[in-house]
Amino acid sequence: MPQGMYRSILITGLFLFACATEETGVSVSVKNEVIGQIPVELFGHFLEKPSWHGEQGPEAALQPNSYELQAGVVALMQDMHIPLLRFPGGSDVDYMDWTTMIDTPGKLKIKGNRPAVAGHKGDVVGANFGYDEAGKLAEELGASLMLVVNFGDAYKERKPLQEAAMHEAGLLAYCAAPLGADLPGDLEKWPELRAENGHPEPYPVKYVQIANEPFWLDRGVLKIRGDIPDEKEAHFMTCAEAYIDLFKQVLPGVKIILDGNCEDLVDDMKDRLGNKVDLVAYHRYYPWAIREVKKGEEIISRDSLTEEEIWNAWAAVPNLDDETGLSVFDDPLYQSAVASGYPVALTEWNWNGWWNTDSVDPDNLGSMYIKGIGVAGFLHAMIRAAADGHLALATQSMLVGNSWGITGIRVSPRVEFDPHLLPTGQVTAFYANHHGGDMLKVELAGNEGYEQPYKMNDLKPEKNVAQLDVIATKSKERLFVNILNRSYSKDLAISLDLSGFLLKNNQAVHKTLYGNIDNEDPCSTQPLRYACINEKELQIVDDQVAITQPARTVGILEIQL
Repeated sequence: MPQGMYRSILITGLFLFACATEETGVSVSVKNEVIGQIPVELFGHFLEKPSWHGEQGPEAALQPNSYELQAGVVALMQDMHIPLLRFPGGSDVDYMDWTTMIDTPGKLKIKGNRPAVAGHKGDVVGANFGYDEAGKLAEELGASLMLVVNFGDAYKERKPLQEAAMHEAGLLAYCAAPLGADLPGDLEKWPELRAENGHPEPYPVKYVQIANEPFWLDRGVLKIRGDIPDEKEAHFMTCAEAYIDLFKQVLPGVKIILDGNCEDLVDDMKDRLGNKVDLVAYHRYYPWAIREVKKGEEIISRDSLTEEEIWNAWAAVPNLDDETGLSVFDDPLYQSAVASGYPVALTEWNWNGWWNTDSVDPDNLGSMYIKGIGVAGFLHAMIRAAADGHLALATQSMLVGNSWGITGIRVSPRVEFDPHLLPTGQVTAFYANHHGGDMLKVELAGNEGYEQPYKMNDLKPEKNVAQLDVIATKSKERLFVNILNRSYSKDLAISLDLSGFLLKNNQAVHKTLYGNIDNEDPCSTQPLRYACINEKELQIVDDQVAITQPARTVGILEIQL
C-alpha cells in the first residue's frame, strides 16, 4: 500500500454517491500484450514562479523569514512520486536574471535579501526560492531537474547574442557543472560559487528548455499558427543554436528541449538544427476562460444549462477519438510537434478553465473536483501518446501555489492553514502511484457514449464521448487497470477479463477517488480535501473480476502478478 497521503485519506467500506441513479454494464478484456512503454517522467511537475493574479508559486510556500518550505509541503511532494521538476518559469522567465536567485559573495543569507524582478506583466517575481532551493528539493524527492532559461534577452536583443547565451550557460554551470570542469569563458567561477554556497556536487539537471511560449515574446509575429516572417524565424533559430552550442560545452549530456508552440518554427526546426535538439516542447490547457456557450451557431445562456450538461462538456478532454470516444491528443499543435520528428515534451498542461460570463448563479459548477476528472482525461491521452512513441515526458502546471485553481498543492503564505492537495494534484498523484511501465492492449464492449453538443471556448462539440475510459499497464509484479467513469449519473458495472495473465492470487484491490462537485469536503478530513480515496478488496473468480465504478469517479484496480 502506498504510504503517506494515501494512507492518511483512506476510507475503507461503503460510501454514498448522491448522484448515482442507475447502473449499466461494460465488458473489459485486458490482454497480456504490450503495445508501448510508459516513461515515469510522464508524471513530472512544473515548479513555476509566476507573478500575476496573486499567484506566487513556491514563494508562497516558504516558512516566514526563511528559505525553507513550510512543514508538510515536501511530504506531500514525496507522496506524489515526482520524477521530474521543471523550474522556474513560465512566461516570466524571459524577464528573470538567474543570478538574483542565488546567494553571492558578501550577501547575507537572509530571506528578502535577494532582489526581486518584474515579470512579463510588470508584477514582482520573488527570489527567495531560488536555484539552490530547487536543486536541493529535487535531490530530496529523487527527481531530475529541467531548467528553463531566459531566451528573451537574446531574441529581443536586450544583450548581444553571445553575451546572453554565455550568461544562461552560467546558470547551467552553476547548477550542473562539476568542480574543476573545463568550461568556456570564465564559467568555472559558477560551480565554485555553488560550492561556496554549500553544495559542491552538481544538482540533478537532466534537461534545459530554450524558449517558453515565444508568442509572448513577439506578439503577432511569433504566432502559434500561421506564417512567421523568414527573418524572424532565422533570428529565432540563430539564437537557439548559440544557446545550444554553449550548453553542450558546459554539460555535454544535457537534453535540449526547444519550444514548439509556434507551428511555423517547428516545421523547419529539424532542417535547421537537426540532432542538436532532443525534444520539442508542447503546451496544452483546456478550456481557458469560457465567455460564451454555443450550440451550433446559437448562443446559449449559461444558466439554462443543467449541471449534467456542464459536467458532460467539461469531462470531455483533451480530444476524443471519433470511433471509440476515448481521450487522445489530436489538435493541430500536437500534430505539428509530432511531425517535427522529435519526441514531444508536454512541459505545461492542466485542466484549466473558469466561467467568464454573466450569471444569476456565479457558483454554478465552479467545481474544483471536475478539474481532477479533467486531469484524468488528460492522463489517459498522455499515456496513449507515450505508448504510441510520441510523448516522452510531461510536467503538470503548477505544483505548488496560493491562488490559481490549477495548483497541485495549495499553501498559505501566512501559514493560515496546512498545505493540502487540490484535485489536480490528487489525481496525478493517484496515477503516479499506480501504474506500470508496459502499456497493455484493452478491449471494451458495451461501452456507451454520449453526445456533447456545446462549444465552450476551446472545448468543442463531440459526437461520441465514452462513458468509460480504461488504461491498463503492468510492472514486473503488478497489473494496474486505470478506470475513468465520466458518466454524470450512471454507476458502471464492469466485468473484467484477466484470462491472459498468471496471477499470484485471487485478490484484487479496487481504489476509487471520489469527490463532490459543490466544493464540499467529501471525507471530513483535516486539512480540507476535495476528493478522497476508498479502497476495498475484490475476489477474482476464474480470471474474472466484477467491479462497480461509481459515476463521476476515477478508479484503479491493482493485482499482483
